Amino acid sequence: MAAQDLTEDRGERHPVPLLRVVLRRLWPRDRRFFPLFDLHAQLCVGAASALLDLLSDLEDPRGRVREIEALEKRGDSIVGEVHAALRRTRFPPYPRVAIVALTNRLDDLLDLIEDAAQTIHLYHVTEVTPEAQRLAQLGLDAARRIEKAVAGLDRPGDGRELLALCLQVDEIEAQADHVQRAAMSRLFRDEPDARRLIRLRAVYEVLEELTDVCKDAGGEIESMVLGHPGA
Repeated sequence: MAAQDLTEDRGERHPVPLLRVVLRRLWPRDRRFFPLFDLHAQLCVGAASALLDLLSDLEDPRGRVREIEALEKRGDSIVGEVHAALRRTRFPPYPRVAIVALTNRLDDLLDLIEDAAQTIHLYHVTEVTPEAQRLAQLGLDAARRIEKAVAGLDRPGDGRELLALCLQVDEIEAQADHVQRAAMSRLFRDEPDARRLIRLRAVYEVLEELTDVCKDAGGEIESMVLGHPGA
């Protein structure tokens, strides 16, 4: 009788969490989020690629800037779609806070790419250094790893592969730090033109930050994989 009372008491004190766990096991995951994640990450790669193209050919900077601005605007609409889907769904595939955090990091990346393109255009940068192109290439490489990791979020069994991709992003970010430090050192040592120094410094800083934001996005993916395996 005492055992029965204890069981009943436990059931009375913790009915909601137990019910939630059971329902999450039985209820199919809302899969509408995964195409949104994928498209958002693809936009990031597209914008990063356009930025690299801009640095490779500065003949028509305004055209590339408009292209990147259009991608960023599309990304803003995806953020709205994700938030609307969260309001409608009862059982998202991952915790709501994790979905919002990842969406925000991808949005940050698109915003930063737009900032980089506008900096190059508005500062009237007419020539770039190999270090600037290298930083842009590393940003694109990191964005591609994030795109691939995001595409695997609907396959919980691929957690080890996703973590390996996030580790690659960390390594790319470390490379970008090294490139930026070397570029800054050379800039302040060798550049006699103060205006060009200021322009290139701004370009280096915003380009290096691309890999920082990719690393942040990778951190959100790691949390989703490690904190909610098989969610």
